[in-house]
Amino acid sequence: MPSLVIMPTYTIGSWSANVDDDFSCRWVVTSQTLHSGSARKTHATERPFGMGAYRARSYLTARSDTLQGWCQAPDFTGAAAARDRLLSVFSDGGQATLVKSDGLSARQLKVELDATAVKIEPWADAQGFDWQLSLYAADPRWLDTAVQTAGPLTVIGAATDGLDWGSGGLDWANGGLDWGSSGNSGVLSLSNPGTATTWPVFTVTGPLTNPTFTNPATGDLIAYTGTVETGQTLVIDTSPFTRSVALNGVDRFGFLASAQWIEIPSGGQVTVQFSGTGAGTVTATWQYAYN
Repeated sequence: MPSLVIMPTYTIGSWSANVDDDFSCRWVVTSQTLHSGSARKTHATERPFGMGAYRARSYLTARSDTLQGWCQAPDFTGAAAARDRLLSVFSDGGQATLVKSDGLSARQLKVELDATAVKIEPWADAQGFDWQLSLYAADPRWLDTAVQTAGPLTVIGAATDGLDWGSGGLDWANGGLDWGSSGNSGVLSLSNPGTATTWPVFTVTGPLTNPTFTNPATGDLIAYTGTVETGQTLVIDTSPFTRSVALNGVDRFGFLASAQWIEIPSGGQVTVQFSGTGAGTVTATWQYAYN
């Protein structure tokens, strides 16, 4: 395993910086822009016949960051191999997860290479090189690597006490009065102490028909029309960066009768009321988010 040289460490896949790696190469970061916050997209129109401007809500922009440093290898062969390992980090043109850890917390950012190539400048002795990665993050938020969970919550339960009209009277054998099936709504409390908005993922297991999620404070409603059978799983990802609705892995986005997405504000908390018909369960998962 890589051994720590200095904090924080930066890891993308099997490559890490500020460590001595498994090939006796030392990777050190000398400068970076990742610790800075994201900029804001402002939306304003000048007022033609008055002071100032009309404005709309601002949002975080995508991130463009650089990570640069040097790599020292035990010999020139090791330096050539280290170069290849760095170039292979983004070999397929897709996104990768960058994890930054300072020993107290670990946060992750989805990144890819921007239009600038990976820069590598070999040293005169050929036993090392300076390097630079120019990174782009469409989702500018740092997400805590720890996943928060609320639930599983059983939405509908069967009552074992109450009036049992089916047998024509009182059923004391079950401990009292049996009303039959009762419908108990479930409430999930989701908090986010971070500095950026985050979005939950709802996982529903059957049997359940027409599951719905409501934010009572705003009236936002996510309503799925259909049945989640016993043994099936419905996953609703509300993030605008990964938004999807899938039943056992099959796309069911078109089954949403209402798609008023529920978000967890920065430094805040949201209460979500979940309802449906049946005896299924729901679990909410999310990550604290930071800019």
